[in-house]
Amino acid sequence: MYNDSVTISRWQHWRELNRQLWRLGLIGVATLTLMRALLLWVNAPTPLDASQGEVFDAFWMGLRFDAKIMAVLLGPWLLIATALLPLPRYLIAAWRRVWLAWAVAIMALVNVLALINHFFFGFYQGPINALIFGLFEDDTQAVLETVWSDYPLVPLVVVLVGMTGTQIALMRRGRRRARAPLGPARATLLVVVSLVALIGLGRGTLGTFPLREMHMSVSGNAFVNDLVPSGPQALYLAWKERGVDAIGSDDPESGLTRFGFASPQAAARALGWSQVDTPGEVRERMQQTTPERPAAAARPPHVVVSVMESWGRRPMDFDDPAHNDLLGHLRPWVEDKADYFPHALSAENGTHPSLEGMLLDTPISPLTQSRHGYHRFSTSVALPYERAGYRTVFLTAGSTQWRNLDDALKRQGFDEVLGENAIRERFPEARGSTWGLYDEWMFRYGEALLQEAEANGEKVMLVMLSITNHPPYRIPEHYDPAPLDVSRLGDALAVSPAFGTSILETYQYANDSMGRFLNRLEDAGLMDHTLFAATGDHNSRSLIRYPDAHDLFDQFGVPILMWIPPRYRGQGEARTEDWASHRDIFPTLWAHSLSAAEVPWMGRDLYAPTTSPMALTFNRQDGGQGLAIGAAGAVTHLADPTFYRWSQGVLHADDSPSPALRDQARHARARMALEDWRIRREALQAEHTETH
Repeated sequence: MYNDSVTISRWQHWRELNRQLWRLGLIGVATLTLMRALLLWVNAPTPLDASQGEVFDAFWMGLRFDAKIMAVLLGPWLLIATALLPLPRYLIAAWRRVWLAWAVAIMALVNVLALINHFFFGFYQGPINALIFGLFEDDTQAVLETVWSDYPLVPLVVVLVGMTGTQIALMRRGRRRARAPLGPARATLLVVVSLVALIGLGRGTLGTFPLREMHMSVSGNAFVNDLVPSGPQALYLAWKERGVDAIGSDDPESGLTRFGFASPQAAARALGWSQVDTPGEVRERMQQTTPERPAAAARPPHVVVSVMESWGRRPMDFDDPAHNDLLGHLRPWVEDKADYFPHALSAENGTHPSLEGMLLDTPISPLTQSRHGYHRFSTSVALPYERAGYRTVFLTAGSTQWRNLDDALKRQGFDEVLGENAIRERFPEARGSTWGLYDEWMFRYGEALLQEAEANGEKVMLVMLSITNHPPYRIPEHYDPAPLDVSRLGDALAVSPAFGTSILETYQYANDSMGRFLNRLEDAGLMDHTLFAATGDHNSRSLIRYPDAHDLFDQFGVPILMWIPPRYRGQGEARTEDWASHRDIFPTLWAHSLSAAEVPWMGRDLYAPTTSPMALTFNRQDGGQGLAIGAAGAVTHLADPTFYRWSQGVLHADDSPSPALRDQARHARARMALEDWRIRREALQAEHTETH
C-alpha cells in the first residue's frame, strides 16, 4: 500500500495536468472555430448560395474535427501520465514539467497552420492541399522571397506569439491548491472518464465508425464544405492526398479498381470499344494513328506550345480594350487571327501537375520527381515528334532545375531543356525578378531558336513555360501598361485594388509579350508553316474569387489559343464552342503536323467534330480526383461521383442526374481508369525490370 502523502502528490500532479490538458484542448477548438469564422467573413461569396443551417452544419462538423485533432495531439500525454502513476513520484513530476514545453509547441503549431490556412484559402480559394508541398519542391528560396514580399510576416509573427502566449496563460490560469485525496473509486472513475472521452474525441465518435473525410461533405455548396477542415486537418488531408498521388500499390490495376472496373477490358467496353478481350488488345487501342496529311509530309511545320503562368480564363470576362486592356498585342490573335477556345479546363490546378498532365497524360502526379521518373513513358507528347525527326526543346524563363525539369524532361524525349541561364548567355541584358527572367526574353529566345532552325533546315517542336504572371507580381521598369481598371472586376475581386492592379499588370504584360512574339514570327514569314498553341497552367490566383461549385468552370478554366495554318488545317473547322482541356492540345497538334504517325490515345482533335464533347481533367474536387464538364452538366470525384446540372448557365448540385449526365460520368470514369492503368503499369513494369 502507498503512503498517503506520496499518493496525494501523484494524483495532484495527474489532476493538474488533466485539468490543463482539457482546458488547452477547449482553447484550441475555440481558436480554430474563430479562424473558421474569419474565413467565412473574409471569403464568403455574395450572395452565399447556402442556407444558415448548412453553414451551421459546417461549423459543427468542423468543431468535431477540431476536437479530434486536439485530442490526437494532447491525448497521448495524459495516457503516459496515467501509466506513470504507479511509478516513483518524481517521474510524473518531471513529466508534468515537460508538459509546458509540449503545450507551447502544440499551440504554436496549431496557430501557424491556422494562419497558413487563412492565407492559403485567400490565394487558392480553398483550404490547404497538396500544392503546399511546392514549398520544398519548387525553388524554395524563391517561394520564401515571394512570401516575404507579399505577406506581412513580421506582424504575423507578433500575432502568432501573442496568440500562443495568451492561450498558454489561459491554460495555466487559476492553478488550484492541493485538494483532498481521491478515493480509489473516484480516482479510477476520473481516469476512465478522461481517457474514454479523449479516445472518443480522437475517433470523432464512440460509435462503430470513426469520423472520416467523407463526413466533411455537409452541403452541395463547395465553399461551405471547404469551411469544415481547419489548418491542421487540411494539412493532414493534404499529406494523405500526397500519399495517394504516389504509385503506391504494386498492383497495376489498383486504379481500375478504385474507379469501379474489374479489368482494363471492362473499362474499355464502357467506352464502347469492341474486340478488347485481353489487356494487350486494350493497349493496342490506346495507340492511335494520325490522319494522312500531305502538307505536313511535304513540309513538316514547326510546332510551338506556350504554357503561360496563371493565365486563367475568368479575368478575360473583364477585358475591355479601351479601359481594362488585358491582352495588349495578343488581342488580334484572340479576336480574329487565331482560334480561341473559351470553354477549356486545365489538366491540374498547379504548374507542375498541369505540365505532367499535359506532357505525359498522367493522373498520377508528381511522377517525374518520384523514383518512377527515371522511366520513359509511352504517353510523352515529345516522342511522336522525336520519331518524326524533330528537334524537341523545352524552354522556360525560370530555372531548369525547378522540379528537376532538366533531367526529367530529357528522359521523356526532349533533346534540350533550356532556361534562364541559356537566355542570359544569348541576351546578357535580360532582366527578371524572383522566379526568373521576364517573359519577353523567353519569347525572344524562342524566336531566335526558330529562326536558326529555319536557316539550318530543321523542324522544331518547342514548349515554353512563362513565369512573370506569378507572385510577387512585377513588370519590367521599361514596360508601360495599357489602360487598366481593376474596379471593373466588381465583387469578383478577391484582393485590394492596389494588389489587384499589380496582378492585372503582369497578366497584361505576359499576354502582350506573347502577342509581340507572334507578330514577329508573322513578320518573318514563319507563321504560315508553324502550328501554335497557348494555354494557362492553371487559373489566376488571388485575383478572383472562386467560391462555389457553380464556379467549377471558372475555378479550373484556362484559355486555349490555337493557330493552325490553312495549308495544315485541311477540311477541319475549329470547334470553339466545344468543351476542351489541356489534354486536347497535343492530339490537335499531332493531327495536323504529323502524317500517319503513331501517337498515344489521349484527348481529341479540336478541329474535328465529335459526339458529346467533354472537358476531362485530373483535377481534384469534392474529395476525389477527376472532373468532367459537358453539355449534360458536370461530374467530380469520379470514383464516387458528385453531379452538377446546368441551370441558366450555372452549375448546381444534382442528386438526380439525367441519363445523359450519368453516361458522361461513366465515360469519364472509364477514361480515367484506363489512363491510370496505363501509367501505373508502365511505371511498375519498368521498376520490376530495373530490379531484376
